[in-house]
Amino acid sequence: MKNNMKTYRYLFIIISFAFLINVQAQEKKVKPDSVIKELINKGLKAYDKADYTTAEIQFRQALSKEPLNAVAAYDLGLTETELDKNLEAARYFNKAAKQSQDPLLKAKAYFNEGDIWYQKKKYEKAVEAFKNALRNNPNDEEARYNLALAQQKLKQQQKKNKNKKNKQNKKNQQQNKNQNNKENQKKDQQKQNKQGNKDQKNKDKQGQNKNKQNNKNQKDRNKKGKGDKKKDQKGKPKDDQKNKNNQNKNGQQKDQQNKQGGKERQQPQQGQGQKRKAQLTPQQVKQLLVALKNKENKTQKKVKVKILKGRGKKQKQDKDW
Repeated sequence: MKNNMKTYRYLFIIISFAFLINVQAQEKKVKPDSVIKELINKGLKAYDKADYTTAEIQFRQALSKEPLNAVAAYDLGLTETELDKNLEAARYFNKAAKQSQDPLLKAKAYFNEGDIWYQKKKYEKAVEAFKNALRNNPNDEEARYNLALAQQKLKQQQKKNKNKKNKQNKKNQQQNKNQNNKENQKKDQQKQNKQGNKDQKNKDKQGQNKNKQNNKNQKDRNKKGKGDKKKDQKGKPKDDQKNKNNQNKNGQQKDQQNKQGGKERQQPQQGQGQKRKAQLTPQQVKQLLVALKNKENKTQKKVKVKILKGRGKKQKQDKDW
């Protein structure tokens, strides 16, 4: 009896879980397709009337109720294209292509996406989109033609980008080269300035050494000159000693002249007209002046005698006449 009760309980639990699962599944299908279809139909009617704003609202409402609805996404992509929202349109076409199970719808969605990328000059994305369109619909010749155009444009673009990149690389290399040259020139200039400063320091040092040597030589000369003026053993300067010797010599000459007498005083000394090196005493100067006066008197007397003789001869001749 107890075993039967347990069995019933297990069966009741299993049935309850099955019922809940069925209810949840039914709730997922609660969103009636008629509502979504009605929204889509309203959007298509507005689209046909070129009322793209109303169409956009209807398709967005349909997607909000069923986000995985590929038809609503595709129709919204067409509407965004008419509103010049091309990037939004490309996003919805890609969404529709990935969510749809219909190959033809997938091919159309990829084709429209590729066309948007082609207009935007995104040729690489356009090539990939057209390839996906052909994978889902190999008989789409328009997609094949657009693919060829996109591939050609992609090659041209890649070549142009390559040339542009090479040109930019050359420009960068030239700029780097110029920058390196400037840096090298700056380094050379700094090196030259450093060498110039070093040479200037050497010159200044040589000039200082020369000045020191000149000062030393001047000091040596001054020291030597002071040495010449040193006093002799008696404590008198050499110049005073020379003056004293000259005075002694002049004194000896004076004594000698006094011994010779007046005759020698009257006769001028040999070389009297020459400048005497020795200094004369006041007594010697007085004696010299006296001698010169006596000589001048004698000369005047001789001149007078000659004049008188000349006159006497003239008178005598007059008497003879």
